Amino acid sequence: MKVILTKDVDKIGKTGEMKTVADGFATNYLIPQKLAVPASGGAYRAYQHDIASREDKRKREREEAEIAATRIASTTLTMGVKVGEGGKLYGSINNQDIAEALGRRGITVDRHKIDLEQPIKSLGTYKVAIKVYSGMTPEVTIVVEPKG
Repeated sequence: MKVILTKDVDKIGKTGEMKTVADGFATNYLIPQKLAVPASGGAYRAYQHDIASREDKRKREREEAEIAATRIASTTLTMGVKVGEGGKLYGSINNQDIAEALGRRGITVDRHKIDLEQPIKSLGTYKVAIKVYSGMTPEVTIVVEPKG
């Protein structure tokens, strides 16, 4: 029986491949476990079209992420904050503050994707990585200076 694999199956094949397997294996294991669908009629063409459209979407997302990554890498955020004695900040600068500052520059970033281990609590220049896409983590430069 010919089936189209919907998930990777060990020793059989990868997602999207059409394979010929024993009838019992297909009807009793692969299809009930939703690991495969029968390759009859237009199912294969429909599945290939679905894979192609997902690939196009992934490609578009990657291109948008590359544009965002270059904008983020070339951005320097200057944060004016109230400062106490010894250069200590009143409060701190956290992920939310960085996300809002980037948003004011027209760069939309989810605050959970900002890789800031500890909130910034002192004056200075910092590099903070932002996860834009798988394998893409540009760094934004943050300059913390006293306000007024």
